Amino acid sequence: MAVFLIALSAFNYLLLTSWASGRASHSPYTANNVVTYAYNMYDVLLIFGDSHTQYAHDPDVDGFVALLARLYQRQMDVLNRGFSGYNTTGARRIVHTVLPLTSRPPSKYSPAGVYRWVSNYTMHALPGIYNRTKTIWPDRDYTFPDKPGQMRLCIIFFGTNDATIESSSQHTPLDQFADNLRYFVSLLNDPSSPHYSPTTKILFITPPPTGDRMVEEKARLWDHPITAMNNSTKKYADMVRKVANEVDAPYVDLYARIEALARRARRATPGTQANATVDFEGYDRYLIDGVHLNGLGNQLLYNMLRYSISFHWPELFPDTPPRAVAPWPAKFI
Repeated sequence: MAVFLIALSAFNYLLLTSWASGRASHSPYTANNVVTYAYNMYDVLLIFGDSHTQYAHDPDVDGFVALLARLYQRQMDVLNRGFSGYNTTGARRIVHTVLPLTSRPPSKYSPAGVYRWVSNYTMHALPGIYNRTKTIWPDRDYTFPDKPGQMRLCIIFFGTNDATIESSSQHTPLDQFADNLRYFVSLLNDPSSPHYSPTTKILFITPPPTGDRMVEEKARLWDHPITAMNNSTKKYADMVRKVANEVDAPYVDLYARIEALARRARRATPGTQANATVDFEGYDRYLIDGVHLNGLGNQLLYNMLRYSISFHWPELFPDTPPRAVAPWPAKFI
């Protein structure tokens, strides 16, 4: 047993010293008075939602997530956590895999856990080697040795699937929908939560309205039942606003904005049934199939998000957060 411990400790020492020497080659440097680190992670803007979010990484429809990623390049990582088909009840089952953990220790089977286990044996068997490795690599228990990025903003975008008719498998009762939204917020705001992150800002988006005539046409062409109706979607958009006010979080009212623009389109082009805008009540300007956003709808949401972020948290708007790496050309000292 003693021979095994000595061999294990020697392996640990060699491994840590080799990693430390590699890390030394990436020591901090100064560029234009900006100190950067090789392993510094970008801060994160996370969007948690359904197909509206998942499909929004598609550049062919000017997806709002793709546009946000372009806006925040070299400043924050924009993470798309959209799950097509999911309602808030399904999302509640997976949210713990979406939000970063802030309080749980690493698993003993993870690399950090293995190093911790080896280090514990080294500490007791050969304290001299343990102290040596601790000095040259003091943060060895972390996946990323320097300061990791923080989740600066979490955008929550649900409601379309929840609002489907009661016979649909995607339907969520309105009260349960509200409770699910509150639960998502509590995971970030409750100190007892393993995802507690009091500095993370929260922003809601109301679901877009449903274009009933577009949905009816799609159901007729594909011989599918109609599961989405605008009068139901409106109730869930109203609930998003109510919950956002309860938890003191701002919201982007996509529902109300598209409704207003669709009404304006109907007034501007009256009496022409050959005009698709009249046939589909103006919703076809912003929706592909009566449910999902098209290119113009994505651009509309993107611009609304830009305005909301800059209004509520100017420090999070692009060019306000410091860039992770100095611009080129940089004078390295």
